[in-house]
Amino acid sequence: MNATRHLRSALSLGAGYERTPLGSAFERESVRGYFLDFTAKTTSNTAQTPGALNPAGLAQLGLGWWERSLRGEPAAESHFLGVCALLEDAAVAERGALWWPSRLTDSKYVPLSAYSALPQAQVISVFLRAFLLTNDRRWERLALDALSPLLPGADSELVFESDEGPVLEEVASDPPSHILNGWIYALWGLLEAKIVLEHDRAEAMLDSSLECLRRMLHRYDVGWWSRYSLYPHVLPDLAKPFYHTLHVDQLDVLHRLFGGAEFAATAARWRRYDSPVGRVRAVAQKAAFVASGYR
Repeated sequence: MNATRHLRSALSLGAGYERTPLGSAFERESVRGYFLDFTAKTTSNTAQTPGALNPAGLAQLGLGWWERSLRGEPAAESHFLGVCALLEDAAVAERGALWWPSRLTDSKYVPLSAYSALPQAQVISVFLRAFLLTNDRRWERLALDALSPLLPGADSELVFESDEGPVLEEVASDPPSHILNGWIYALWGLLEAKIVLEHDRAEAMLDSSLECLRRMLHRYDVGWWSRYSLYPHVLPDLAKPFYHTLHVDQLDVLHRLFGGAEFAATAARWRRYDSPVGRVRAVAQKAAFVASGYR
């Protein structure tokens, strides 16, 4: 069973690996569509029991329903607000903020807590859209309470001050993992908080962490594939093909939002890496990585 799980994971099969193409309705200066299209989450089997989802999965389900509402589907708004209510119920009040704990099952890292910058940021994106939809200040307050752990100077393990600047951590670990896709998702949450809330500290963190990513991006390139994280395993923590494709899409979005030759050039290079041979090589390396016991 464990071998089957690892194989399905390496091949990106099953729940959690639904197709997430570039969003078709996102804008640079306003919050409308999300940057990736999570519509497929709404037709996944997991959508039938949303309360069983981890916070990131639940937030992505909500963003999927939001995309469907933008297309004029009459029931989508109700589903979206239902997800908002579930996220509100799942919040944990701690250290003067709201947090969303995840059920951690991956042993690749040594986690410091169950909290993560990825769902934290995507919950912000969900609540901001609920505020824009309803004009109910409750959703604005919830977004503000969710934002605090991603800001400079906060009592939060989700911000790691590296030599290059602040990294937003999908898994707060020791040593730090610096997971790429979660960091980028967190940057998007800060951007939307800056736009909707006109939040100066969110803007400052966005600027400094984005510059840090520009300086560190080359470290995720192994010359033929992308790294999932920078955690110092014996073998590189390569991205599964699903996440390699996600990295390319995320970098395309960053280039559209912020410019920067490094984002466009890296996306183009990583897209070239994504060949049948590259995928087989990456999956084979992931098998060796799992066999190593994540040392």
